[in-house]
Amino acid sequence: MIRNERQYRITKARLEEFEHTLAALSSKPIASAEDELWIKVQKDALTSQLEEFQEDVREYEGLRNRGLEALEVNALDALPEALVRARIAAGLTQKELAERLKIKEQQVQRYEATGYAGASLERIQQTMDAIGLRLAKGVLLPKTSGTLEGVLRRMKAVGLSREFVHKRLLPKTLTSTINANLPVDDRETDLWALEAAARIGRVFNWSPELILSNSQLPIRSDVLAEARFKVPARADQHFFAAYTVYAHYLALLLLQSTAHIRSHEIPSSAATIRNELLSRGGITFETVLAYAWDDLGIAVLPLNDPGAFHGACWRIDGRNVIVLKQRTNSPARWVIDLLHELRHLASRPSIEDISVIEPELLSKNAPSDVVDEETEATDFGGEIALGDNVEELAEKCVKAAKGKLEWLKSAVPRVAKDENVPVDLLANYMAYRLSLQGENWWGAAQNLQVLKGNPWQVARDFVLARADFGKINPIERDFLLQALSADE
Repeated sequence: MIRNERQYRITKARLEEFEHTLAALSSKPIASAEDELWIKVQKDALTSQLEEFQEDVREYEGLRNRGLEALEVNALDALPEALVRARIAAGLTQKELAERLKIKEQQVQRYEATGYAGASLERIQQTMDAIGLRLAKGVLLPKTSGTLEGVLRRMKAVGLSREFVHKRLLPKTLTSTINANLPVDDRETDLWALEAAARIGRVFNWSPELILSNSQLPIRSDVLAEARFKVPARADQHFFAAYTVYAHYLALLLLQSTAHIRSHEIPSSAATIRNELLSRGGITFETVLAYAWDDLGIAVLPLNDPGAFHGACWRIDGRNVIVLKQRTNSPARWVIDLLHELRHLASRPSIEDISVIEPELLSKNAPSDVVDEETEATDFGGEIALGDNVEELAEKCVKAAKGKLEWLKSAVPRVAKDENVPVDLLANYMAYRLSLQGENWWGAAQNLQVLKGNPWQVARDFVLARADFGKINPIERDFLLQALSADE
């Protein structure tokens, strides 16, 4: 974005320079096919940059010509950029605005360069008054907004810890400022609270005014409608609900950034999928991910936050997305989870919208149709990973353990060796089966895993290679990239 006349003149000069370069490339003789391809790549890059310069110039000239009346701010998080646009539309230079505010021109430049991150609420209100900018009806800039500490307490009440809010919901620039422990005044912390409320509100569909009030913060019931009966009684109900809404928001962003990927019908036959994977080199996390992304058009989002659920899948407006959430370095666990979710999607080919959330254990009072569906998904994943005799393998494990859960840990490796199947995949399949009976055998299964590499990072890199983050706005891009950032 062009902010002043100097930047405008520089951009105009660069625009002319790029136009001349592009014209010269267009008239350059082509000696070979390779030369033609290279010239095309150069022209495409120049054209893209040229279009950006042209758009910046059009926007700057348009703001100067239309005037302030053409601007309206409809959301608090759009206010920082709107202040820059409004100044230009009002015909004010940065120096002239500084004079009206009785501050140095360099301070205005810093405000605009950082999105007014260091400005107090009082300063923002003074800037709006100096420019003549007004907020749209219903968008309030509170004179006092509480503190960031108050916002964090409000988030804790809905199940979101301080650490989670800092790591996943607040912008890095704000958390860095807070963590630096620099001396600040009360007005500056007011702005932090407002910025935090505006960001968090995007995820949970809360207005900043609601977050900064004492009213109850509702969790979206539409996202939780199909998940409610799968939550174990002992689970943290508040965190489960809030995190599910957060994950659903990220899933929507991922679908937007992969809109260029076409969805395809998911085979309902486990044998068909198994044969496809074996033809590509075997049942590995990489081959299953590639098959999901590239053959089926399913976006796969890996998360590594603790608690809540360990898997979910949604179909939104006909497009499929799977969320995998593990903190283990066992590729086999990630494989089994991904195959399990595939079945949930494959079993409803004609349904436009699907929502399935997977806790580690079903609640004791889960309806029989839910248990049946989970059993079907578990067997489907097991057949793909281990072959069509997976039921027989499970029976052999139970028989070798003489029906005793505590002996199963030694029985599974023996059966895996005798039947020439991967012990880690078999252990995870058995843990899934036992979870349907209310038994938590995941800890024992984890001890039988082959820990290799970082499956979360593998899945994350698939996202980075396939998503076009330019299709979503910068704030939404920040949310998605923060979710895809490794724990520090």
